[in-house]
Amino acid sequence: MKLISAIVCSAAVVGTSFLLSGTASAAQVRCVSEGGTDVTLIEERAGCRAASDGSGQAHAAGLDGVGYASAASGARALGIGAAGGVGVSEGSAGIPIAFGYGSDAVARTTVTTGDPAVSLAVTVALDGSRAQLRTEFGEVVCLGTAALAWDAATGRGCLATPFGRWLTPDAPSDQPVAE
Repeated sequence: MKLISAIVCSAAVVGTSFLLSGTASAAQVRCVSEGGTDVTLIEERAGCRAASDGSGQAHAAGLDGVGYASAASGARALGIGAAGGVGVSEGSAGIPIAFGYGSDAVARTTVTTGDPAVSLAVTVALDGSRAQLRTEFGEVVCLGTAALAWDAATGRGCLATPFGRWLTPDAPSDQPVAE
């Protein structure tokens, strides 16, 4: 659990550094949606979309990547895509976070129901890897050499590294093996 916490904190720090202004020459866009708005921005190789209902908050960012966030029923969604990666975060409760970094990396987090106080779910995918987590106790997928998916409400998750793939004991064992 400490390893997962360290990875999540590291991903948050890296994600925050991409959102802060700097002197980088990469295309950067940021979308924020509250109170039922739907915002889409595209600039050069970056794109973002944030959509919410009247009670959700969605934040998305793209730094030479694509970020997407959708929030409903009080959810607070965050999706970040950087350096060719895609981060897709959707929630109708809780806090879904998705961070995709690197060419062809895709992170997708979906939180559908549950106690918003403990419904935190995170996916991180780097350089061509895939991470996906849906909940209501189904689907946890990590493929490639750098992927993480973790659900705080259930403790279910997975981690894919160049040295192998690890699943929490409650995660389904019928996932396809990364090649």
